[in-house]
Amino acid sequence: MKLEGKTCLILYNQWGSVQSAVTTDEEEFDSTAESRSETQTIKKILKEFGMNVRVLGIRGITARIIRQIEEIKPDMVFNLCEALYEKSQSEMYIAGLLELLRIPYTGSPPFALGLALNKLKCKQVLKSVGIPVPPSVVVPVGEQPNIEDLTSPFIVKPIREDGSAGITKDSVAETQADVEKLVRMVHEEYSQPALVEEFIEGKEFTVAVVGNPPRVLGIGEIDFSKTPEGEPKIISYRAKWDATIPVYAVFPANLTNGLKARVEKTAVKAFQAIGCRDYVRMDIRVSENRRVYVLEINTNPDISPEAGFEDAAKAAGITYTDFVHEVVENTLKRKGDKNGDADNFSV
Repeated sequence: MKLEGKTCLILYNQWGSVQSAVTTDEEEFDSTAESRSETQTIKKILKEFGMNVRVLGIRGITARIIRQIEEIKPDMVFNLCEALYEKSQSEMYIAGLLELLRIPYTGSPPFALGLALNKLKCKQVLKSVGIPVPPSVVVPVGEQPNIEDLTSPFIVKPIREDGSAGITKDSVAETQADVEKLVRMVHEEYSQPALVEEFIEGKEFTVAVVGNPPRVLGIGEIDFSKTPEGEPKIISYRAKWDATIPVYAVFPANLTNGLKARVEKTAVKAFQAIGCRDYVRMDIRVSENRRVYVLEINTNPDISPEAGFEDAAKAAGITYTDFVHEVVENTLKRKGDKNGDADNFSV
């Protein structure tokens, strides 16, 4: 497909008051855009394809935002928005807006974005199609946890957050009292139910799934070797976003052929069950008895090279630019598609 001359609008989320900051090829990124390496990287690659690139930072959906999008008249949108109104739960709304405007965009459709961000609903769907997930209970705000049917240790997290928000080195608990303390923290700080899960001891993997139909691009094993003694081997919020914390994924993961095949089969099946599209990153744990569990599905992940997608691409024998090219082509093929996201679900 010829990409030269096509117009792509890159959308990313800003923080602060509900305004917008639009740039052209000749203008500089604003300070928020500069801080997001994926925005810069994607813009550079798209321009190498010969595409006309515009960048729009948004904090919320306003008449002005809609007008700016319509004036740009993009052939497609590269959707890097992870939040609206400073809430990650709102990321599905920008995809919904693009559906209404009938502009093809990268990544998963609104329902998949919302479903994956609700940990309870996501687990229920995965479990219904036979995909193992850690046993868990949900504790509504103001209520006490009933964990008599779960086996210690436990991990406690907010039910509707991503990027490891609400997860610290203290989020793994052994006793009822510790679980209650963590649940109260989630209720008070995030104003939402808490999810109490059985903590799965074992190796953790990050799995990049891409394409339509989906395939596993690469599997990386999380290296917890530098985790301080006595701390649980988990990816806390600080471990994910603090560059001084040495927790990272090693690609390709050292797996036997049989286990690799089971991880790949589980990841693809989960991708289809949730209705994902184009690219996702999954957190998967393999227990000490070699059972494969899906922990989280990030339907709108950071796809910057340093976030692991470049290493995943290399593990698959392609370049990061090849990965972006495939995403762009698949998105443009959806232009004028009357079926919307109806064909994204497969179990």
